[in-house]
Amino acid sequence: MRCLLVVLLAFCWQRSSAQDMNFPTATDINVSSINFKTIVDWSPKPTNFTYTVQIRGSTLRDWKKKCIYTSDTTCDVSDIMRDARSRYEIRIISEVKSPETDEEFPHADGPTFNPYEETLIGKPVIQEFKFNKDHSNLTIVVKDALTPYRNAYNTPVTVRDIFQSDFRYTVFYRKASSTGKKEQSSASNEIVIKTEKGEDYCFFVQATVPSRKENRASQNSDEKCTSSGNADYDITILVAVGTAAGLIVLIIVLSVVLCKCRNGKKEKPKEKVPLNDV
Repeated sequence: MRCLLVVLLAFCWQRSSAQDMNFPTATDINVSSINFKTIVDWSPKPTNFTYTVQIRGSTLRDWKKKCIYTSDTTCDVSDIMRDARSRYEIRIISEVKSPETDEEFPHADGPTFNPYEETLIGKPVIQEFKFNKDHSNLTIVVKDALTPYRNAYNTPVTVRDIFQSDFRYTVFYRKASSTGKKEQSSASNEIVIKTEKGEDYCFFVQATVPSRKENRASQNSDEKCTSSGNADYDITILVAVGTAAGLIVLIIVLSVVLCKCRNGKKEKPKEKVPLNDV
């Protein structure tokens, strides 16, 4: 009986003390997302308590927990927000570890977030570019950015896979000798622009999501410039120069060897003829 009383007292004390604790709730809750990698951060740093992040979307009936009992103030929630078109609610609970499943701790509500409409498109990367044989076209290949996800075949999912036809690349280009700028768009990751033979070009690429009202365009890629002549012409010159240099070195080596052989014959000592006996 005495043991039961002790257990009941401890239970009541733990429950009442947990309720009496005035945990600070999260403030400055912010959601940042690039290429569907979504991070929630907030403040302040916890002292005698922890945080748990909860997410609920239009396709999720119940709250999903993430970063449970964390002492950090940042949490990657990308995996919960995989349904890109859903709008998600976010809240952060200030709590302590407790055996009480019905314990209600204070929480703070964060902003709602829709990945499809709000994730930023990362800075495009130009994978390669090359002229055709007659130098009339320049093909620019852009690398599709990866998301945190993989499909059923364990293949990485790209940003293009999620946006599908609602995604374009635009190349802004100019002659290297001019400031006048033109643009060309493509629904694929290959963009072909018409060029003039003998001219070099400088260009950069931008990704866009046409259906968006805000954050439609990505940052500009790094600018790239072509070098004089096409690649085949440059390789031919390099091969010719290398061959010529090799022949010159071979001629020099053979000349040195022949000269040494000739000098060796000239300097061969004559045999001494012994004097006849008187």
